Amino acid sequence: MSFPTNWLIATNGSIYASEAVKYAGLLSTELTNKPEVTILVVAYEKDAEDIALGIVEMAKYLFEEEGKKTVEPRLEVRIGEPGQTIVETAKELGCDHILIGGADFKWDINDKNPGGISNYVISNFDGVITVVK
Repeated sequence: MSFPTNWLIATNGSIYASEAVKYAGLLSTELTNKPEVTILVVAYEKDAEDIALGIVEMAKYLFEEEGKKTVEPRLEVRIGEPGQTIVETAKELGCDHILIGGADFKWDINDKNPGGISNYVISNFDGVITVVK
């Protein structure tokens, strides 16, 4: 496995998602070979698209502040179910690393259907996944 070079940072503006954005910015400063970076916000419905645009702009600011503007992130807003849309977008863009906040992460070996977006991403993405909490 080689080091990931095409990152998708999924955020909804929450504290843990914002920490994932900042972590990705900081990590990018440490790399000689800079990754391609996409920041994604998923809105459940078209009516929330303006809010999502504000969140993705704020995420760009956080990423660039931590990353010292060494990488120019691409910004994406999509409409749909967040877990599925994150995984589909990562596959569509050829991403090999997803960074996501993990407030909803649950790990219970007795639960056959654990919930949460983080769990969905972990179960359905073949690549490196960083869950920040």
